[in-house]
Order: sequence, then structure tokens, then C-alpha cells
Amino acid sequence: MNESLIPKIIRIATRKSPLALWQAEMVGKLLKNIDQSINIEIVKITTSGDKILDKPLYDIGGKSLFLKELEMALLKKECDIAVHSMKDMPSEIQESLEIGAILQREDCRDVLISKKYKSLANFKPGSSVGTSSIRRICNLKHDYENLEIKNIRGNVDTRINKVFVDEVDGIIIAAAGVKRLGLEKHITEYMDEKVWVPAIGQGAIGIELRKDDTAMKNFIKKLNDNDSCVCVNLEREVSKYFQASCSTPLAALASIHNKKINLVSMIGSIDGKRKIYHEENSFLNDSKNLGTKVAISLEKKGARDLI
Repeated sequence: MNESLIPKIIRIATRKSPLALWQAEMVGKLLKNIDQSINIEIVKITTSGDKILDKPLYDIGGKSLFLKELEMALLKKECDIAVHSMKDMPSEIQESLEIGAILQREDCRDVLISKKYKSLANFKPGSSVGTSSIRRICNLKHDYENLEIKNIRGNVDTRINKVFVDEVDGIIIAAAGVKRLGLEKHITEYMDEKVWVPAIGQGAIGIELRKDDTAMKNFIKKLNDNDSCVCVNLEREVSKYFQASCSTPLAALASIHNKKINLVSMIGSIDGKRKIYHEENSFLNDSKNLGTKVAISLEKKGARDLI
């Protein structure tokens, strides 16, 4: 690799939310750790998903609304890389772009934050839980049918604040964002990831760039965490098989233990009446197409009826 081809200023595109900025700045620090001579410029972009906050994502076009403007900035060469939460990435991305690295994953679980209750099991009938995730709504309707579900979106701190001003009795949110922003003290309960299977890619940060930018690709791949990359890509295989959108209650989690990989996946109905699970294990060196294998098994159990 010719290091001289790396620009001395690397422009990182990101959304403007506190969590997105934290992620982009962390990537900048990691890149400077590799080469102190480069400078980092954060390119803050307001996405369509950030502008429309009064409707659930599944009503307005899904998580890709957080990506479109960042990907346009890449294609127009207004930035060199874009930093995303992998759970926001659709299974198919723009053909001129690719994910150049996936960083080491943070805690992938969902968590409850509540002022009144220590656990979802303690919530009284009629208590309110805030979320806009169709997967979390499915889980809530399936396991806690007497609760009121309120649509809430916005930044992590905005959603947490809704609990403390009594707009809702609790919220379900990703542990990773809460921890990254130093708000871990507010977590009331960690959800069991084998029951509340996380969103595909949850807790992982990805770096997107142009396929033809060979020098940047070689530089960025130094940040890739191989285990996280293998796991997230297997989860994404499940989504790709079903061509799932964020209006599909689909979840998958891969994890590696002693050179073996476990992949558990869940698909549910939007009304929460049905949830189908499938779990497979394989050796790490024999895990190619494990995601597709799990998806086919879900299909045989009736997954297509739920999409």
C-alpha cells in the first residue's frame, strides 16, 4: 500500500446526533492512532430520518433514511468515509460503495430504562413503554400484552429524558448507545438476548467508503475487528435472504466461543401473536452461509407467512 495516497485530511461523514458524533469522533481517534500525521474533519449531515421525528420509521421509509444523504456525500466525494451504526445498514447497499471495516462490537443487548420499575415483568397493566422499533413492539405485544406501547424516537438522551419527565413509564433501547454516551447508570434491566434477540448488527459500528478508493480501503481495514465482522455479516445474510425491511420484526445474533459460532434468529408477526426462532452452531472455519441456512430453517417453520 502506498501510504502517500492517503489524504492528509480524512473527512468523516456522520449524522449530527450525539451518538453518531461520538462514533465518528472515535473512528477519527483510531485513525490518528495509526498515523499521527493525518488530520480528521467531521462532516455533519442532517438526514431525512433526523428531520421526521413524529412518525415511526416503518411508516416513512425505514432506517435507510439515516443513510441516503451520507451515501450521496460519499458518491459526490464530499467526504472520504461515512460512519454508521450497522443496525441501520440495509442488507444491500449502493453498488459503488462498501463496508470497509466493522469495529469491535459493544454490548448488543436491548435494555429497559425505567424510573418506576426494576423489570418489565413488574410493570402494571396499562403502564406505558416507549419504542419505535417494530421488533421491540413485537416482543412487547407477545410477552406483555397488557402494556401500552408509545411511539418515541429521537436521540438517546431525549428518549431517556421522556422517562424522567414521566411521559412514559419505561423505554426499550439499545445498550450500546447508552453505554457509549456514558449513561449506563440509567439502565434498569438487560433483556435476555436469546429471547429478545437483538436487531441485526446492533452494537456494531461500520465504516462505509467508495469501492474504487483502494488506498483508503487498505487504510480503513486496519480498524476491522474480524470476529465482529464475521458475526455481523452472518446476521446480515438472514436479512438479505428475506429482503427484510425495518417493517419486518426480524432479529439475529451471531456470537463466537472457542472457535465455534452460534447464530440465533427470530422472526415475528407485527401483532406479536407469533414468534419463530431458529438456532444453529458451526465451527468458525465452516460457517460460510450459516446465515442463509438459519434463514431457510426459519422459512420452513413458517417465516414467510409473517413477512
